[in-house]
Amino acid sequence: MNTKLQIIQGAGQIGGNIILIEGEESRLLFDFGIPLTELDGNPTDLKLNDEKVEKYLPDISDLYKSKQEKQTLIFLSHAHPDHFGLLRYVDKSIPVYTMKITKDLMEKCSKILYDNLFNELNLVELDETVETPDFSVKGFCVDHSVAGACAFRITDKKTGKVILYSGDIRVHGRNSDKTELFVKENHKPDYLILEGTTLSREETKLKTEQDIEDEMTEIFSEDKMSIVCCSPLNIDRIVSVYNACKRADKTFVIDPYTALMLETFRGSDLPYYRSENIKVYCARNTHSNRVFENPKNKKFGLNKIAFKDIMETPEQYVIKDNFRVSSLIGKSMNIEDINLVYSYWEGYLEDEKYHWHKYLNQLKKVHTSGHIAKSDLIKLVNGLNPEKVIPIHTLANNKFKEFFGEKVLELNKDKFVEIS
Repeated sequence: MNTKLQIIQGAGQIGGNIILIEGEESRLLFDFGIPLTELDGNPTDLKLNDEKVEKYLPDISDLYKSKQEKQTLIFLSHAHPDHFGLLRYVDKSIPVYTMKITKDLMEKCSKILYDNLFNELNLVELDETVETPDFSVKGFCVDHSVAGACAFRITDKKTGKVILYSGDIRVHGRNSDKTELFVKENHKPDYLILEGTTLSREETKLKTEQDIEDEMTEIFSEDKMSIVCCSPLNIDRIVSVYNACKRADKTFVIDPYTALMLETFRGSDLPYYRSENIKVYCARNTHSNRVFENPKNKKFGLNKIAFKDIMETPEQYVIKDNFRVSSLIGKSMNIEDINLVYSYWEGYLEDEKYHWHKYLNQLKKVHTSGHIAKSDLIKLVNGLNPEKVIPIHTLANNKFKEFFGEKVLELNKDKFVEIS
């Protein structure tokens, strides 16, 4: 049989990527996530532990059984739920290949964030080319808003044809050189499966992480406390906050979960819980309690700070937001005397139940996308020069056609291409 390439999920919507590449003896799946939007663009608003997610499971029955009809491998591009959120349903014998950092994140985050939903996955570190009877697969680190993100090159052994899958990708973060190397080493593939998240948004010049750092430095330099709402998984952003604190001569107060993430990413150029200008507020909340269930994490308390110490000189601190500490601060201070820095996607603020929604008029929004800008996407395609471009993770297939014309090949669960 000829190799079959199919977008099971993720075509014409944001997130929920599931890509199937099937040969005569082996079958590959790339990502296995929960969609963030339906095909009409409306948000799904699903939680990972919501059984309603089962309706998004692909109709491949033996994925959920102890024995598969042919060798089956899953490849995970990065640790965001819209790329891994359905993995808990697959048979635990199926290997899930991903980069070491993503593997570490999945193993450490599962218990803390996801109620152990993913702690039995058969995660395998992807450190070299993976071979099956039909395919060779190689991963390439790329720039994205979570550490450990990668793209993939799949070679069909029968035909020699090459398929690239971008995962989520950008070139305006602190790891843009990794994306550039991916492009340099993968010129002229036969197929490029490419995300286009930002194409449905109004085109603006995206800020770099250096821009974010500079903006935060200016805010933190004011003689008042700052609270920053950002994801500890976005290590670029944590570095930007930390660097801005140092430049503004402020102390960055993190929670134990953030301390654990910094320990996971530990490197010579990254801060950690004992770094200069960092203190750990050991709030007793659900996440912190789970972090401290591991005795090794008690060390985070060696650099702890008490709430009363923060309140003695609040203008000296930048606080990494969590509900516990922010609530205590809100009860102790006039919220007008605090810089509230929001560094997430603005779409979350539309939910009236979201804690930060009530402060909409006061928020200082300092953020940049984890996804590639339109102008950079065009440069990326020109640099790779693929024969065909297959859109995924986008609400703007029409923009793909506008930019790339006859190169565009639209696939979905009802339409596939045979590689011959």
